[in-house]
Amino acid sequence: TEHEWGSFKLSYYNEYKSYLRMLKTEIIEKDNHGCIKDIAFNWHGTRMAVCSNNIVDIWELNQEKQWVKDEDPLTLDKYEIIQHLSWAHPEFGQVLCVATSNVITIYECKTSNDGLQWSKKSCISEPQHFIIHDVKFCPSYTGLGKTRALHLAYCTGDGGYLKVKQCKDASLLKDWDPITDLPSKYQLTCLAWNVSKKSTMIAVGAIESSAKFPKSEVQLYEFDLNQDQFICVGSICNALESHIHDISFAPNPGRSFHTLALAYSDLQVVDFEVNESGKVKIINREMLEQNKVEVWKVSWSIFGTTLCTTGDDGLLKLWKKTNKWECVCSKTINWNGVPS
Repeated sequence: TEHEWGSFKLSYYNEYKSYLRMLKTEIIEKDNHGCIKDIAFNWHGTRMAVCSNNIVDIWELNQEKQWVKDEDPLTLDKYEIIQHLSWAHPEFGQVLCVATSNVITIYECKTSNDGLQWSKKSCISEPQHFIIHDVKFCPSYTGLGKTRALHLAYCTGDGGYLKVKQCKDASLLKDWDPITDLPSKYQLTCLAWNVSKKSTMIAVGAIESSAKFPKSEVQLYEFDLNQDQFICVGSICNALESHIHDISFAPNPGRSFHTLALAYSDLQVVDFEVNESGKVKIINREMLEQNKVEVWKVSWSIFGTTLCTTGDDGLLKLWKKTNKWECVCSKTINWNGVPS
């Protein structure tokens, strides 16, 4: 996705046609509510939430494969600026997390003859100096301990904290109990849940902002069943000379290791595993962007075999690995919506 004043573009690809070289672009005009802060798709990719200022617009993909905007947007107080969005897995219903700078609000959506009906379920508040930098619902099969409750993770900036909360009764979405409240000496910039059934893991991008020359790293936290909490098992990247903008775990069906993509002033893919002693072992590390392009977003295909990235070069790129990672498709999306 690309952010723009007043309009945005949706780019997507079909993995099963022309060896990933079928890239389609659609322009969706948007009311001028202000600068778009975040876009989130539901699990099926048929519903899209777009936030700008204090408004969340909901778009539905109809049977003609056209995006249609719901007439009634989700509107917060006029002084609240929405920063982040996250959909829960559909097994918990149509649940949307809306985060401002220090308040997370949980909404539930139900469909009726009158359209979408939104109901505010609960709020999670942080002190004003704890700015929320990222928030993500857990994958559906993440079980912390023996529960299958709905879990939510978020991280804050200066005086950084990684916090995980759970809602045991997903039908009510009222009470969110703390599971993890880990302080950090770093400023936390982004997070990602592990999408493997083998372990419950969270990766967090962190930057040492107090240093004269700030250095970034990716910290790994794994849920320990014996201690019933997340513990830090190490880091996989140290002394990066740039903010980490985005991180994403690859789905890994059939693989014995984990794969993580990092977006910063470069693009890096790291294969690693956590051994029996709880230590991180790097298996392979590849730098994909050698020309120091600032990469902003990374996203994996459902099988974890294709990586999609966007950056300051104005290109949407698809990467695939044979012997090494290679860019198999690269498109410049012009503002008139015509790929070049």
